[in-house]
Amino acid sequence: MTGTGVTPPEQTDWPLTVVIRRTMRESKGWRVPAWSLAAIEPAQGRSGMEASRHEDGARDFAWHGLTLRLRRSDAETYWFNLTSQQPSLFVICREDPQYGLMPAMVTLDQDESARQQESEAEIFSTSLPEWLAVEVERFVLAHYRPSPRKGKRRRKPQEQSHDQ
Repeated sequence: MTGTGVTPPEQTDWPLTVVIRRTMRESKGWRVPAWSLAAIEPAQGRSGMEASRHEDGARDFAWHGLTLRLRRSDAETYWFNLTSQQPSLFVICREDPQYGLMPAMVTLDQDESARQQESEAEIFSTSLPEWLAVEVERFVLAHYRPSPRKGKRRRKPQEQSHDQ
């Protein structure tokens, strides 16, 4: 329960657009694609994929309709992310036969990102956008309270002599 007496939802979804950029580079005489994360934006009700080309030959692929899902059960991992030196958002991508690479998931969970990386997914990490950080913080504050740190209790000298 929050201070307003309203129970916050167990889960919140944020529709996003993920833009990944493909440039071609030379490697041992071959032209190979190099991928990067170009942007993460609010989805604004669109879905599907839009491709655009830059003057330098790079191509942007804007994937609409992805969702950042925040779950109450994962609020602790979001808190650790928010309180880290560099709060991050992770985009997990899979190979796609038509486009080369396609974003499959967006998450704040560093553990999930590490699990996906072990399965050979392409992971992009970016700073958590300010417009989203405020909402994530609100969600975390509604669902997670860090436990107070417990210091190691030191024994008094007379307690130690009785235990031996």
